[in-house]
Amino acid sequence: MRLKYFLLLFLSLFSFCKSNQKICEGENCRNGKFQISYENGDRFDGEFSEDIKHGAGIYQYSNGDIFEGIYQFGYKEGPGIYRYGNGDKFIGSYFKGKRQGFGKYIYSDGLILEGYWEKNHLQGNAKIINAKGSLVLEGIWKDSQWTGIAPTPSSTNAIEISNPE
Repeated sequence: MRLKYFLLLFLSLFSFCKSNQKICEGENCRNGKFQISYENGDRFDGEFSEDIKHGAGIYQYSNGDIFEGIYQFGYKEGPGIYRYGNGDKFIGSYFKGKRQGFGKYIYSDGLILEGYWEKNHLQGNAKIINAKGSLVLEGIWKDSQWTGIAPTPSSTNAIEISNPE
C-alpha cells in the first residue's frame, strides 16, 4: 500500500517537474544579451538564461511604458524603475514581478508618494511630498487606499499642506 502511494507521489512530482522545464535545446536557447521584439509591439533589450529573461534588462511596452531593472527567471526582481507613458514613474523594489518593499511613486507634476509596497499595493505608513520637498500628508494606507492619519508622539493629528508660493 505504501509502495503504491510512493509511486503515485513520484510520478506526480516527475510530471510536474517535467512540465515546468523550458523546452529549448542547443542553439534554440537564448543565453546572454539579446534584443527581442514581440508581436504585440513590446521590446526587450537584456539578458537571458535558457530563453528566459534573467539579469539586467529594459522592457519597452507598446503603450509607451518602460521598465528598467533586474529580472530573475522571467520576473521583475530587485531594484527597478518603471516609467509610465504619462510621465509618472515608480522607483523601488520588485518581487516576482510585483512592487515589494520601500518605493517611491513620482507623479509627472512632481508629487511623491513614498512608503512600503506589498504585492503591488501601498501598505502601512506612507507619505505624500510635494515637488518642493514639503510634507503634504502622512498617513496609513491599506491596499493603496488612504485610511487615516498616522499618529506620531509629537503630532496632534494635524495635516500640513504647504503653500506653493
